[in-house]
Order: sequence, then structure tokens, then C-alpha cells
Amino acid sequence: MAKPGPIPRSRLRLAAVYLAVIGVILYSAGFGMFGLLMRANWTALEREVETLAGTLHDSLKPLLPQEAKPSPQLAAVLPGLCLVGDPCPFPPSLISRHAVSVTDPERFYLRLLDPRGVLIAHSPGSPIHSPRAKTELSGPAWSVVAGPGGDRFLQYSIHLHRSHTPAHPGANAKEQDWGYLQIGRSLSGLDAERERLWWATQTIVVFALLVAGLASWWLSGLAMSPLLAAYRQQEQFTADAAHELRAPLANLLAVVEAYRRQQPAENMGIEQTLTVVHGQGQRLSRLITDLLFLARLDAPETVAARQLCSLTQIGRDLVEETSEAAAAAGVQLQLLGGDPSLELLAVESELYRLVFNLLLNAIHYTPSGGEVVLSLSREGHQALLQVRDNGIGISPADQRRLFDRFFRSDGGRSRSQGGTGLGLSIAAAIVRRHQGEINVSSKLGAGSLFSVRLPLAG
Repeated sequence: MAKPGPIPRSRLRLAAVYLAVIGVILYSAGFGMFGLLMRANWTALEREVETLAGTLHDSLKPLLPQEAKPSPQLAAVLPGLCLVGDPCPFPPSLISRHAVSVTDPERFYLRLLDPRGVLIAHSPGSPIHSPRAKTELSGPAWSVVAGPGGDRFLQYSIHLHRSHTPAHPGANAKEQDWGYLQIGRSLSGLDAERERLWWATQTIVVFALLVAGLASWWLSGLAMSPLLAAYRQQEQFTADAAHELRAPLANLLAVVEAYRRQQPAENMGIEQTLTVVHGQGQRLSRLITDLLFLARLDAPETVAARQLCSLTQIGRDLVEETSEAAAAAGVQLQLLGGDPSLELLAVESELYRLVFNLLLNAIHYTPSGGEVVLSLSREGHQALLQVRDNGIGISPADQRRLFDRFFRSDGGRSRSQGGTGLGLSIAAAIVRRHQGEINVSSKLGAGSLFSVRLPLAG
């Protein structure tokens, strides 16, 4: 089985990173929400128990006997309360409730303890060996205890006071420490809610992770698409560069091999052989120079390299320099416009190369008797440079790849004239480097128009 290529592997790794980050966020958010909900439920439960304990304390305070010990008076205080040592069966049905309704053994239990913390009375179902109230603590105490059936209870312990009426009339009533009151609230409902919330959180997080996995794969594809395009372009460039370098090298080797096989008497053709070798060597030199120039254009540019340049002066100089090549091809070359105020903050040598490549390209693809026009004008805050010819034109399919490296609309014609296939690629790179834009409009047999817009200085 074939292994996936570097691009699919990179996409898988990127998707895995996305999924891991999203998973950590989802799990953190899910467990944080779970903790907050459980904390809110626990707080509500504590408030309920505190309220019941306070209400029960106030209700029992005037009814408590003088001594904190098992007695019939204590048993009569709260219906259903069992004294220590007496049997304490569960009631067959709900008995008449106290005002705070805490005698339901399914939800609550009560325990009364003397000042030493010894149990003296309790409700049915209360734990006999529950932790005693700590006399050294002045405030209420919370604890979680296990009931007889294994259920958990939240237990709240407070000091229990008894109202004392003074013997002398007019004296203020006093409260005496009587013992301890413990009230337990069943946690079975909270535990069931905890389990429901736990599984609900797990289900939601797992489902969200599945969706996040699909989203991660899609996002990784979006992130990788520019890299994939660059990778494919690099592959195409490598293949084209290898082809362009192989052709002149093959010609050089063929000429040298043919020369070696000649008889001494046949060495009269050495001049023609050397001419071919020299031509192919020049072609290789131009190709390597253009490749190095493209590499320099791809490198970061220093701000100090730019200076004020007159686009009009550059256009005039290049029309004069290329006029000889135009005359040799039977093409008329002229310049239109040329406002002296067309000044750019740019690298002058690169602007020369831009205009030269566009003019030379137009001359090469314009038949004898044709015309090439270079026009310079201002368009808002931009300089507009246009090169128009009435040559062979470019097909719509070729226009989409016209600025790709080593692409030729007419490969045979370009090679015969010494082209490397990098002229328009270099022009496009120079335009991008100067924050401009380049466009082409053309029809087969009707010529082409290259338009370049560059920001003016100031």
C-alpha cells in the first residue's frame, strides 16, 4: 500500500493540531460548565438545609425540656422522633408533619445530641454512628455521611438553644445551650443529577469533537490550498527549468560529439561548430541570469534601494534602445504621452527591465509591417504604462498562464529568437514588488495590450 504524499501528510498533521486545540477548549469548557452547574446545585442544597435547620431550631427552642437526655418530654417535642435505646421503625405512612416537614426519611433525618455530643434522639433512617458534633467548634459544621442503606447525606450541625424564662418578673429572657441539632439531607437526587450531567457533557463534547474533526479537515484544506498551489507551481517550475536547461546542453553535447567524430580533413567546419556552441552557451547564460534575477526579486527588498525615477525618461531611453531591434523585425515603434511629472519611488534598474521586457515581447510577436506603441499617462494617483501591438494575439486559455515562468504562447517562435520564457514572469514580479498591477487583453490575430499601473511618488 502506497504511503500518502507530503501534502496529505501535512494536511493530516495540521488537522490533528486543529482538532487537539479545539478538543482541549471543548473539554475545558464542558468540564467547567459541569463544575459550575454542580456547584450551583450544591449551594442550593446547602441553603435549603440551612433554612430548615434555622426554622427547626426556632421551633424547638421553646419546647425543649430542661435537660438534654432521652425522656418522654423530648419524644413529644417532635412527632416521629425516636429516643436512643428505643426501637425506631419506619412509619407505614407519612405521619403528621412538623412545620418544616423534615420527618420524611427518604429525604431528611434529624439527630439531637447532648452538650457532650452524645446521641439522645433521632429520626427513622438516620445513621447511628454519624460523626459527633464537635464541641470545640463555635460555628456550624458540614459533613457528608453514609446512611444505613449506603445513601449519602449532607449533614449540618448547629448548637441547639433552649428558651429560659427568668424567675423574676421583668427580667430579660435568656437562651441556654442545650445541645446540638443535626439535620441530614439526602444526596441521592444530587448524585443522580451529577450522573445525568456527566453523561450529557460527555455526549455533547464527543459530538462536538466529531463536528470539530470535520471542521478541522476543512480548515486544514483551506490553510493548505495556498501551499499546495505554491508546491505545484514549484514542481512545474522545476520541470520547466530542467527542460530549458537540458535543451541547450543537449545541443552543446551533440555539437561537441559530432566535432570529435570528424576526420582531420573535415575540420574545416570548425567555425560553424563554434558558432553553434557559442549561441547555445549564450542562451544558457541568459537563462541563468534571468533565474538569478527572479530569485533576487523574490528576496526581501531594502527601502534604501528605491529612489525617485522618471517613468517618462525610462520610456524614451528604451524606445531609443529597442528601435534597432524593431527595425530589424520590420516593426514600427513609437512613444505616446510622457508627462514629465510621472515620477515613481522605485528601483530604477527594475523599471528599465519591466519596460524593456514588455517592448521586446511585443516586437517578437508582431509580424513585419506591424506597429508597437508605448503610451505613458496619469490615472489618478497611479502611472499607467501601456504597450500595444497588432501582432498575432493571445488565446484566452494562454492569457491565464501568460505570466507563469517558462510559459510561451508560441514556444518555437520564442526559442528561435533567443527567449527564455521568463520575460513576462520577471515583468509581473517587478510590478508586484512595486505594489502595482499588470493586465493583458488580447484577441487572436488582433494584437495585444499590456497595461501596468504603478503608484506615483508622493
